[in-house]
Formats: sequence, C-alpha cells, structure tokens
Amino acid sequence: IFVQGLIGAWCVFTLVVLWRMETPRRSFLTWLGDMSKQLVGACWGHFMNIFVAIIFGEALKTDATNNECVWYLVGFMSDILIVTFLCWWLNSFLRPHIRELCGIDIGDYEGGAGDSSEEAGAPLDKQMPFWMMWSAQTGIWLLIMTFVKVVVSVGVFYSQGVLYTAIAASFHGLGLCHHQRAQLVASVIVVPVIGDAFQFAVQDSFLKKNEKEPRQGGQYEAFKEDTKGHAVGGSEVEMAVVRGKSEDTDSSVATSESCSEAPGCRC
Repeated sequence: IFVQGLIGAWCVFTLVVLWRMETPRRSFLTWLGDMSKQLVGACWGHFMNIFVAIIFGEALKTDATNNECVWYLVGFMSDILIVTFLCWWLNSFLRPHIRELCGIDIGDYEGGAGDSSEEAGAPLDKQMPFWMMWSAQTGIWLLIMTFVKVVVSVGVFYSQGVLYTAIAASFHGLGLCHHQRAQLVASVIVVPVIGDAFQFAVQDSFLKKNEKEPRQGGQYEAFKEDTKGHAVGGSEVEMAVVRGKSEDTDSSVATSESCSEAPGCRC
C-alpha cells in the first residue's frame, strides 16, 4: 500500500506539471476534479489487474506459465498500450452522445452543455452540484474502463502464449529469473512508475473538457464594422471585402437620393 501511495504521488506530480504548463490553464477546482477522477480510475484499474493476474495464474497454472508477476505485467502492459488508447477512442465516440442525451460535458463540472438549458430545459449539469457531476462523470469513466478491460482481457487470454513468453523472456534477459523479490520490484514499482506517468498524461488529454467549440455567427464574426464602415479585427482580405461592401452600399444610397431629388426621375 505504501509503494502504491508513492506511485500515486508521482502520478499526481506529473499531472501538476502538465497543468502548470497548459494554455489556457484550467481552474484549480476543474483540474482537481479531472485529477481525482483519474486517481479513482487508476485504483480501479490496479484492482482489475490484480484480479486478472490471480485468475490467469490459477486458470492457466502450469509449470511453464505459473508466474503471477509475469501475468501482472501482461495485464499492466496491455493497459498502457491497448486499454488507454481504446478508452480514448470510446470516450471520444461517446462524448457527443452523452452531451446530447444527458447534458453532461466530460470535464465540465459547472457549465456542462452550456446554452442547451435554454433550448431543451435544464440539463443534468444545471441541476446537480459539483460533487454529483463529478460522481456521474467518474461513474461513466469507470464503466468505459471496465468494458474495455474485459474486451482486452479476453484478447489477452487467447494470445496468452505470445504475451506471457515475451514478458518471461524479458525477465530472463534481465537476469530476474529465480529472483522473486526482484521480479516483484520490477512488476509493481519500476514499470508502473514509467507506465503510470505516461498513461496519466494521455488520459488527462481526453478526460478534460474539450475547449474546441464550433465557430458561431458566420464567416465575419471575428471582426466588426465601426461607425465609419471600416472593419475592426480580422484579416486584411476580410477587411477589404467588408470595406468594398460598405462603399457599394454608400454609393447605392447616394444614387437613390440623387434620383429621388431629380424631377421626373423614376429609379
């Protein structure tokens, strides 16, 4: 437990560094929600890895494949290399559907679906306090993790020979065979210190709120016209287009006024 606590502290430090470097930076409360959501998921993931390692170690127990440290690393490496990116894909796929059906925007614990409350009644994020919104998003994340882990575990089971042999060969190459304590240190400390930091960094990139919102208001929203008909902001081309439209409008107005003043002129 103490070792796992140290690894958890290392992962939190990694997230703190990423948070301090990001632009724009999330508020501390929002970052705390994202970080704690990952910690709960990490604890659940380690529990599933230990459970799968025990099940595989017993179900596939033979003289050649009975090392639970190897099975733990098989599960852990499959988490880092397969589960993480499958969770990324599934989260990206489900995000718009969850937002549309539940009014929950992943990573947003206060604003959620934004102006949708005015169009479709108050969504869940407008009714729930911060801690309840965090609990809902954490539950969604755990369900995604569990589903992906079950699917990957089935694949690992059917490719057990190749994966177990690869990890066992790495133990042999590093001289860890017949050294149970060294294998335990490598499986529970060394590899997780590197792998967990990488996994936390990747998960943080897709569990936080997606700041890329679609542009509203048409092509010329980025700039406005002042009282003289000149554009404020925008590119030079856009400014020239607006200036030209303004001059055409002024010319049309002047022509109309001159026609109306001339006797017998019908425009």
